[in-house]
Amino acid sequence: MKPNQITLAMLFALPALVSAQQTSNELPAVNVYSAYAAPVNQDKTASSVTVLTEKDFAQRNATYVSDVLKTVPSMAISASGGRGTLTNFYLRGADANHTAVVIDGVKMNPVTGYGFDFGGLSLSNIERIEVLRGEQSALWGSDAMGGVVYITTQSGLYKDKPFNVDFDLGTGSKGTYDASATVSGYHNGFYYALNGNSHRTRGISAYSSHKFRYTAENGTQIVSGGAIEKDKFHRDNASLRFGYDGKDRGIEFLASHATQTARYDGSLAGETTFDDRTRTRETLFKLSGYIGSDQELFKHKASVSNVKTDSDTFSSWASAYDANKTNANYQLDINFDRDGAITQAFSLLTEYQKSKYRSTSYSNEKTLSETSFAGEYRLLSEDDHALTISGRFIENSQYKNAFTGRISGAYRLSPNFKTHASFGTAIQNPTMTEYYGYNGSYVANPALKPEKSLGGDLGLLIESNDKKHSLDVTYFARNVNNLISSKVLSSDPVTYVTVSQAINLDGLSKLKGVEIAYNGKLTDTLNTFANYTYTRGKDSKGVELVRRPKHLANVGVAYQITEQLGANASLSYVGKRIDNHFNEVTYASSRVKLPSYTLANLGVNYQVSPNVNIYANLNNIFNKKYENIIGYGQMGRNVYVGLKGSF
Repeated sequence: MKPNQITLAMLFALPALVSAQQTSNELPAVNVYSAYAAPVNQDKTASSVTVLTEKDFAQRNATYVSDVLKTVPSMAISASGGRGTLTNFYLRGADANHTAVVIDGVKMNPVTGYGFDFGGLSLSNIERIEVLRGEQSALWGSDAMGGVVYITTQSGLYKDKPFNVDFDLGTGSKGTYDASATVSGYHNGFYYALNGNSHRTRGISAYSSHKFRYTAENGTQIVSGGAIEKDKFHRDNASLRFGYDGKDRGIEFLASHATQTARYDGSLAGETTFDDRTRTRETLFKLSGYIGSDQELFKHKASVSNVKTDSDTFSSWASAYDANKTNANYQLDINFDRDGAITQAFSLLTEYQKSKYRSTSYSNEKTLSETSFAGEYRLLSEDDHALTISGRFIENSQYKNAFTGRISGAYRLSPNFKTHASFGTAIQNPTMTEYYGYNGSYVANPALKPEKSLGGDLGLLIESNDKKHSLDVTYFARNVNNLISSKVLSSDPVTYVTVSQAINLDGLSKLKGVEIAYNGKLTDTLNTFANYTYTRGKDSKGVELVRRPKHLANVGVAYQITEQLGANASLSYVGKRIDNHFNEVTYASSRVKLPSYTLANLGVNYQVSPNVNIYANLNNIFNKKYENIIGYGQMGRNVYVGLKGSF
């Protein structure tokens, strides 16, 4: 691995970071909700986790969740076009469907088994995001081989009055219009939040409008681009959340409904022939409650949720599916050692989930049920030492039963140095189409086995005395057994009809890498962040895995120029990576190495009054032409301006 300039700059900054003087203005404590069965102060967390709040969203010029996630260490974006098109992430080199996405405590990974689509998810109603890295199946089950993205929306719980109005209105390039409003409040333990938001854009072509030329690994010359159609995107969302929090007991009800229409290009040849689009409607209900507190011996928590998805695709061939996922879970926290310098607790968890899937690809409904039991032991010290041991047994109606385990620990060597490590196993069940096949062109494989991983990380956290500067260097590695790939069974050279099947690769696929992340408060008015990730992933045959850049880097700075005026700037670098190119004429596939690209962004904001702020973002300043996925277009230089306020 060759060090780059960002890495060297952060390493040279170590002496100054460690010698920063103690001040009376230390940073406030931050809790982490995804790493353990119970919330834990971030200083006591042994896992690699990034916590982002609304302040971070603004300083990173983010409008959508994908905007801010791509600035996080080890998060490699995979976007099939502009806003609203399929957008996934490869976390620590894991596949897109190897990351569990949890929103307000509900697992949102689709029943299809494919990765969660971040393409249409706006930040307008989101309060904070946690990105937890590493094998997490012991706590979160399948879909958590790479880690967890844990999202919390506005609730009204922490408001200081019974009636508040928050709004955010924005407009930008390519006919972009966004609007969001939230009415929320808190009084004597009761809280509520009612949100409505709408987002639309006339968009860019999902296929690249600019021409790109590549040379494939087999020497084939490939040309992509030349599309002309503007693919629109429109999403509306409404949510209601209300409950009671009495500190030792509480109950909450959550309901939301979203409808989204996203245009895409089914083929370059038929780009303007068909109005290719997918309309998706998603409805969520959740009821949850708890009795007890962390200061009592027992704390009980339970919830039941239902997510219903209705998706229709209109193209040269139409398809549709309806999915329904019901989840019920119960957790008992036993806080048997609550006093003193060391606290200990044990959590017992049980979960039942049933999924139903109806599709035009199948003649009958497919069902999948899963029951699991888990336990977690936690030891935490006021000196920031920590030890956690957890395990989960999963009984599945279709796939082989599995057990996953994890151990993590942290040790504070001194006020400035802390080591942390984790080691665990994880599983990933096959997707619906991998297991059942579809449309005759993808043959079912009921003998398919879940993917299994064994991995861990080892890191050193370096902090200044006042915690205003931190540098975390982490090495991670993962071996995956039974990695799922696809195999061509037959290909007709006359009709160009290809029949494939999902298979498990023999042997171990190996991923490893290094994360370096710096966060600093240089002065009371100047904040900065920087991170660099090196990732290397190869399958069991030694072939480099696709869409995993070896090098990722981000750096940003936010400066409060005056009491009213602020500004920020950021750079994002995505290194070279392998992708597969599919020829629409010959139906042949070839591997191509895509070039690296760097994006620069600027933002300004002005506090018009104590309650109203105006802001403007200039993204991709130098109008970089690039493809994140071969053949698919990305935004050039674009402007976004907005007005937000709170009363």
